[in-house]
Formats: sequence, C-alpha cells, structure tokens
Amino acid sequence: MSAIAGALSSRRFISLLPWFAGAILVAGLVTFLIVFFGNTSKVEPINKAAGPPVRSVDQRTVPLDPKISRLANQFMRIAVGGKDAVKAYEISGPGIRQGMTLAQWKRDWSNPDVGVPIIPYPIDTVSASPFRIDYSYPKEALLEVALLPKKGAGIKAQIFFIGFKKLGGANGHWVVNYWAPHNSIATPSQ
Repeated sequence: MSAIAGALSSRRFISLLPWFAGAILVAGLVTFLIVFFGNTSKVEPINKAAGPPVRSVDQRTVPLDPKISRLANQFMRIAVGGKDAVKAYEISGPGIRQGMTLAQWKRDWSNPDVGVPIIPYPIDTVSASPFRIDYSYPKEALLEVALLPKKGAGIKAQIFFIGFKKLGGANGHWVVNYWAPHNSIATPSQ
C-alpha cells in the first residue's frame, strides 16, 4: 500500500473527514449567501426628484425643417472649416459653447493648445457631404453627415453626427448643439 493510500485510510483521517465536509459546506453556504443577496443596503439616489417621473414631451416625428440643412452647410463651412469665430459662436448652441462667452471663444479659436469644442475637418477638400436623418422632432434633430474628400486630397472620408436644437419656442431659431465623429478613436492594444 502506498503512503498516500495509507494516510487516507488512517483512523485519524477518517475521524476528521466529517469536519472537513462540514467546513466545505459552511464555506459554500456563506459564498452562496454573499453572491445571492449581495449588498442589501438601502441607499437612496443622490438627485432623487420629488413627484412623478419626467416624461419626454412632444417627441412626434416631423419632416426636417429646410432651415436645418442650410444651417448644417453653414456650420460645416464656417465652424468646422475654421473660417469665422464670431459667426461660429452665433450658430452654435449651449451644447457646443459649453458655457464659454464670446470673448473666451474668440480668444481660444486660434489657440491650438486650447481651441473650441468643434472637431475640425479640412472642408475645402470636401467634394460631397450627403446626410441621413436619424431623427427630426419639433425642437431637435440629429443627422449623420458624410464628409467625402475630393479625389487625391490625401485625407480620409469621415462621418459626423450633427445635432440641432430650436431655441426660443415654436417661432425660435435653430442652432447646432452637437458635433462629433461617428466612430470613436481606436485605442492601441498593449
């Protein structure tokens, strides 16, 4: 008989076997309870508002306002192309301005270390900019616009989201409130 077989069949090991089994059972039970019940503390949300939940109002789909496509072309030519800081500020909404005053905007417009929150693209190289409507509501709209460069321009085509918001009620004016690339920047793997 081998040494291991002898140790496993010894009287001492056999008498301790129920204790080992009980310890394993208790450890399994504790693990089950922790996983099943987890954290049962009753933590209230920090910003819990009193009253009924807020529901979206007036989200019926409407035809795209023709002013939006004109504004999109103007925004891409002036703001994305980096042509005119003041006009870019005027047609940008609060989502793009991010609380900046016109003075801050003009100061940061030409500063490559700071800049403004508009991702640039060399608009002079674009041969076409077809768009697709993601949604169009009475007070907001979102488009996807493809910036297709001229042949031999040496730059890749890019798709951007461009969002619009109507300020000032039903008779208000449209502003560009969002501008971001369709796909995110790839992170190299290590």
